[in-house]
Amino acid sequence: MNTTGSIFQSQGKSHGRGRFRVEQLPFVPRLAAFLFRMLHGSCKYTIVGKEYEDEALSFQGPKLFTCWHFAYPAVLHHFRDNDAMVMVSRSRDGDWATRVLEQLGYHCFRGSPGKGGSTALRQLINQLKKGPGGGFVADGSQGPPLIAQKGILLLARYTGSPLVPMSVAAKPCWRLKSWDKTLVAKPFSHLVIAFGPLIWVNRDASSEELEVERKKLEVSLNALTEQARGML
Repeated sequence: MNTTGSIFQSQGKSHGRGRFRVEQLPFVPRLAAFLFRMLHGSCKYTIVGKEYEDEALSFQGPKLFTCWHFAYPAVLHHFRDNDAMVMVSRSRDGDWATRVLEQLGYHCFRGSPGKGGSTALRQLINQLKKGPGGGFVADGSQGPPLIAQKGILLLARYTGSPLVPMSVAAKPCWRLKSWDKTLVAKPFSHLVIAFGPLIWVNRDASSEELEVERKKLEVSLNALTEQARGML
């Protein structure tokens, strides 16, 4: 999932020659990861659809867990320390986010297949096949929110990996003033993580069939979001 927005912003305002950037402090990524763990570690968790997560984890090959962009903080905590892959931009903020994510036990792929074309897509596919899989946001790094994009379907198609839809809800929580209204659980909150049935994309799927699967993913993620909220 692209994680260079919202809670991972690192670029400060310019103050002339004395311009300061938080990434200049080498201990900050470790501290940020520690605080991130502490925040989510204080929460009470309810897992819905655990059988779907277990089914995915039992698959002998890479898995593609996918959620809406707003849900990524809780999802990152849930899958920490498993050497899973996440996608991070090549920006300066991305450099800092990568260092934080590595402290959380993630392997980062720098760049976007959407911007890098077929070469970047092939590189991402090759990297995915070498590991346990990864997490990707279904509505991309810039939206529009809650609209599934085809990129994640192409990854599933060419890797033979199952798509594992999931969503979250938390009470109480903060909703950031970002395009996706990123959800950040407050300390000691109740956090619900909901998984849905796996989605498989045929390697020979036509454009029309990909669109059917895209809509299926979108419907599943919205239903899981409502299910998670209902548990609260």
